[in-house]
Amino acid sequence: MSKNKDQKRKAQLAARAKNESFRFQVEFTRKQKGIDIMGMEQNLAAELDAICQNDQTDALLDLAKIVEGMRKELGFEQEADKCSLNGSLVPFILGINTTQPDSNTYVPGIFTAQQPLQVSIAYDNEIRNQAVGWMKANGYEISSYLGQPLLKLKNLRIVIKRVLKP
Repeated sequence: MSKNKDQKRKAQLAARAKNESFRFQVEFTRKQKGIDIMGMEQNLAAELDAICQNDQTDALLDLAKIVEGMRKELGFEQEADKCSLNGSLVPFILGINTTQPDSNTYVPGIFTAQQPLQVSIAYDNEIRNQAVGWMKANGYEISSYLGQPLLKLKNLRIVIKRVLKP
């Protein structure tokens, strides 16, 4: 019986340490980038609570690595206005999207939706398949959802859409 208790306790401590590390990383990145969230501190805390509670910390960090990797290695930028995480503070701080929400554009409760959370990002039609190829080459699992590439991360599904520009 005590062996099971020890294992449960270790799992709880590991989860707590992971969540605290994520919170620290978000706050450190915010300060490092000089992002001012005056008056939105409670919104940031609520988002962090929801992300930690739904165990989406690893997935968001992976998505931030993917977006940054494609930006640095391939020079690909996602279509900023097509990201379903627009209006959220944590993805902006981590560099997943580029539009900083303010009190008028903030969208509460994005991370409290049905799990696994389904998110969409978009790339120009000319580069989307290359972006998906980069993800596959870097070890990410890609499947298909309604004819569009789907990146599966823990508790997060990212649909990679294409944008046709005139």
